[in-house]
Amino acid sequence: MTLDVSDVTVAPPAMKVTQKEMADARVPRIYRDYCAHLWIPLEKCRRENLFAPWKCGDERHGYEECQYREYVRRMKIAELKRREQDDA
Repeated sequence: MTLDVSDVTVAPPAMKVTQKEMADARVPRIYRDYCAHLWIPLEKCRRENLFAPWKCGDERHGYEECQYREYVRRMKIAELKRREQDDA
């Protein structure tokens, strides 16, 4: 399987929340990635609804979609690097 790397950008996406905002929201370090701006409202919704699995669906979907897109971006970068090594 080959990935279409024509649209890949090697530069990481811009962080939408600052380290201070993440610290104030008590975001665990493992979640301090490019999707942290979606994790904060998701976690707030979960706490308000006592972690009911049927609640916060829109927030969860947005966060999971962001995580998936970041995964695909990293895989495209890895594929691009692999192709560059094969060409060299």
